[in-house]
Amino acid sequence: MKQFMLAVLALSLASCAIHAIPAFQEPDKRLVNLQKEKDRLNRATDPVQRTKTQIKISEILLVLTSDAVRTGDLPGMQERLDDYVAAIQDAQKTMMKTGRDAHKKPGGFRDLEIALRRHVNRLKDIGDALTFEERDPVQKARDEAARIREELLKALFGGPNVTPI
Repeated sequence: MKQFMLAVLALSLASCAIHAIPAFQEPDKRLVNLQKEKDRLNRATDPVQRTKTQIKISEILLVLTSDAVRTGDLPGMQERLDDYVAAIQDAQKTMMKTGRDAHKKPGGFRDLEIALRRHVNRLKDIGDALTFEERDPVQKARDEAARIREELLKALFGGPNVTPI
């Protein structure tokens, strides 16, 4: 009986030790992809390729923003939104600095405009998941995305043909 009790005690302690050791956790694939895209951006020299990379970065950041909202991590949400706005602004500046006529050579301009159209809708959905008081940072990011999109539409099609969001 004594040996049985010692065996049960030993198994209990071993079981506790096994549960205390955290399972090997793989890093979040989205964060790994985000870093890969940032590395790719640092190497890219072609403005269209840089813009497409910034689009990928901005989309990953929106997913991470959504996750932060879902978990109630408002500081994390704000950080991701700030990075998102910086990414789309950089993409716009990259394309505008090329001096290319967006109407004749729309590559990059069109890609960014299409992505921003999706982003504006996604940011609305993200904002709808928050209380009224918490929505301001999301609304500011949405307004900036809409502003950049409108400028791209003007570059692509000219002023009178632009339809507001």
